[in-house]
Amino acid sequence: MTRNERGFTLLELLVVASIIAIIAAIAIPQLLNARRSAWENRCKLTLRALGSSQLAYMDGNIDKNYGSWQAMTDADYIQEGYTRSNIIDNYSVHIFNVVRSLEIGGVSASDSSFTIVATPRSDRNKLRTFALGEDQTPRVWVGDDSLWDDTTMIQLNNIEYWEPLR
Repeated sequence: MTRNERGFTLLELLVVASIIAIIAAIAIPQLLNARRSAWENRCKLTLRALGSSQLAYMDGNIDKNYGSWQAMTDADYIQEGYTRSNIIDNYSVHIFNVVRSLEIGGVSASDSSFTIVATPRSDRNKLRTFALGEDQTPRVWVGDDSLWDDTTMIQLNNIEYWEPLR
C-alpha cells in the first residue's frame, strides 16, 4: 500500500478540527447577538404598535381614557388570540393606565396616561427591558434591577431609570 492510499493523518484531522472550532468560536456569539438584536427590535416595533393602538382607543373612547388589555382586545385594537405573554417573543407585556381626576373652577375633568412595559421572560438571553409612554418614545431600563417595581416602571421621565432611545 502506498502513502497516498492510507487517508489522512491524525495531525491533519486535528488541524481541520481546530480550524472548525476557531470559526465556530467566532461565529456563534455573533449569531446570538444578531438574534438578540432582532428580538429587541421586534419588541420596540410591537410596543410602538401597541402605543398607537392606545392612542386610537382613547380617540374612539367617549371617556377619553386609555384602555386595559382586555378593553383593547374587546374593541379589536389588539387582535384576538394575543395575550400579554405571547404578543412579543421572549417578552411579557404590562400595561399601566393612570387616571387622575381634577377639579378646575368647579368643573371636574380627568387626565389619563399609559405606560406599556415589555420585560424579558428569562435572563438567559440577556434581553433588555423596554417601555413606551403616550409620547411614543421607546425607552430602555438602565436602573438597577433591585429598584424594579410598579412605581419605577411607570416613571418614564425619570432618566435615572429609563433612557430614551432615538
